[in-house]
Amino acid sequence: MKKLLQSLLIMLFLGTAFNTTAQIRITGVDPAQNLIFIRNYGTTTVDVTGHMLCSKFNYFSVGSLTVIAGNPSALGSMQTAWVQGNSLDANGADLGLFLPGTSSGGFGVASNMLDFVQWKTGGNGRESVAVAKGIWTAAAFVCGDPTYTYTGDGSSAQVGVSFWNGVNCTTSIEENKLENKINLFPNPAYNTIYIDIASSVTVLSYRLVNLLGQTIIESTENAVNGKITVDVSTIAKGNYSMTITTSEGVVNKKVVITP
Repeated sequence: MKKLLQSLLIMLFLGTAFNTTAQIRITGVDPAQNLIFIRNYGTTTVDVTGHMLCSKFNYFSVGSLTVIAGNPSALGSMQTAWVQGNSLDANGADLGLFLPGTSSGGFGVASNMLDFVQWKTGGNGRESVAVAKGIWTAAAFVCGDPTYTYTGDGSSAQVGVSFWNGVNCTTSIEENKLENKINLFPNPAYNTIYIDIASSVTVLSYRLVNLLGQTIIESTENAVNGKITVDVSTIAKGNYSMTITTSEGVVNKKVVITP
């Protein structure tokens, strides 16, 4: 009976530890400055210094990088750590996030991978591991220039290239058609942003995200007379991304908020 109880406690501990670490995600990458943003979407504080990163088969821990903002050794719920270091290839590379202590052959095991992103080119590094885990599509990559920003909510359903943005990304013809049906003004914005929507488009939700991947505003408000009014009077000045989910697809718009 005692051994059974011990086994159950161990299983409970391991399950809790896995669920906690599984909610650690990459929310931004700027390879031009070797900057990486890591966010805790869980409900408890986590030490992420032992988490491993991999880019083009180059392996390093979060703890080996210079802390720019946040606290990787005690990353609170819904907080982001901003770390810098190593050498990321701005011309095209991948970045994978792995469980703490992953080493040697462990980087080829899908269950050890927590998150993945690649930019400019496909087929980099541990792409095949991300595909096997079901969090990335083979050959897919985030287009445009840095900063590359995650726009999802951190859930297991919101993974993959469709939840990432690049700056100055060239889109397909169909995406351009939808892009032209939605406009934000004024931009730069002060106090208020208006989302102007064509009558043929139904907005399902919109979300304003900062460069750290933090959701600042989120709403399922419907358009009134083809327009949605967003109050940004209490939002700090800076660069943001507005992700608008519609009946025809998703549109991402860059927004600048001025004082």
